[in-house]
Amino acid sequence: MKTGILLQEILKYKRDFPPADYSLKVDSYTLLSESKTEKYDTNVFEVGGYKWRLSFYPNGDKKNNGSGYISLYLVIAETDTYAPGWKVNVNFKFFVYDQMEDKYLTLQ
Repeated sequence: MKTGILLQEILKYKRDFPPADYSLKVDSYTLLSESKTEKYDTNVFEVGGYKWRLSFYPNGDKKNNGSGYISLYLVIAETDTYAPGWKVNVNFKFFVYDQMEDKYLTLQ
């Protein structure tokens, strides 16, 4: 069963870059969460001319009220060459697979 919010508006747009994806697979969430690992950063990957990484907090980002949850962030990397006040518009989705329920949580 699919649950979520039904939107009545369809967005249509064109973009210069093709869709891209990056996967982070955690073989054993239990082992990772019990290991006291506060934060895991992926290797840097490039999409749309920018360098990115995922930051994963298996026990939540406590500094941002994430205790009791997992926290997952898309982080732009190597920003020292950008001018002050720079901005980038990003359209992204997180798909988090729940092995216990055999379902994906989708966040956009």
